[in-house]
Order: sequence, then structure tokens, then C-alpha cells
Amino acid sequence: MSTVQFISKLEVQRFIPTRPAHLLSISDGEDDQAIVNCECWESVEFHHFVDGDFDEEKIKMFGNQFEHLFRDYFLSRKADRLRASIERLVATGADIVVNCQAGRSRSAAVSLFINETYGYSLNQDTPGANQTVLRMLRRDSLLLAAYRESLTPPPVISEASPGAVKKLLGLLRLWRPAGH
Repeated sequence: MSTVQFISKLEVQRFIPTRPAHLLSISDGEDDQAIVNCECWESVEFHHFVDGDFDEEKIKMFGNQFEHLFRDYFLSRKADRLRASIERLVATGADIVVNCQAGRSRSAAVSLFINETYGYSLNQDTPGANQTVLRMLRRDSLLLAAYRESLTPPPVISEASPGAVKKLLGLLRLWRPAGH
């Protein structure tokens, strides 16, 4: 049976797999990714997203600014790319090692997803798994619906109602610049 495991950046930099294995290495960006000997691995892929979270409430709070403000987080394009990578790696039948900075949050979520979705053996507890990463990989319908809604631009009001125009004109008549 194929296995999946998660480890920290420090551990993966010293790790040498005993069986054929692929490495999925997660970091905030290119400047802090793990330095690994690629010759020890069947393949090495680097994915970059911050270890942050969001939910439906947070998405709604930021509205159509959400995607811009959270661009370094695990959004749909990054989830699609990682999911496609996982599918490719699983098709080989080799073991998969996932690392992130601390080896507890992002890598635990990805490993749990591989375990649940593809039946890979996971012999580690995942209490710190990043739930946003897990929900995005699972394509959680509620989270994705809120995300899609945030991508919809706000409605443009092309014409003010007659009542709104009348109220605005009334306010303008009351306003007097200082000294007049």
C-alpha cells in the first residue's frame, strides 16, 4: 500500500526516502522553500501559499476585495494546481511526502486529503491540519459558493430613483458653505 506522510521544512532538507517517493513542498514563496536534493526523489514540486485561513464569513466581510487581499492564500487556482499534481502523483503508485514550514498545518491538510481521497495510508494524527486548505482541496460547496459570490462585481446603479434625487436636492439646499 502507498503511504503519505507530512514533515517540516527542516526535516525534509535532511530526509532521504527509503522507497520511491514524490515530494510536494509547500512554502509561503520561492524565497523560503525547502532546499532538497532532487536526485533522491521520483519528483519534486513546489507550491506557494501562506498558512492562513478564511471561511464564508471572512469572504463575505471582504466582498469583492477578497481575492485581491487574499491573493497569497490557498485560492481556487492554487487548489486546482495542487489537486492536479496530486492526481498525477497518485497515478504512479509511489509514496508521497508533503512538507511545509512547521510540518503541521498545510502539509497535514494535503496529506489528509490524499489519505481520504485516494486511500493512501497516513499514520500520523492531523489535529493542526489547515481546514481552509482541506476544504478547498475537497471543493467544499459552501466555501466555493461564497468565494464565487465575492468574484461578482457589485451592481452598478445607472439611474437614481426619483425619491433619491429629491432627497439629495433637499440636502444640497440645506448645505451652506462656511462664511456665506
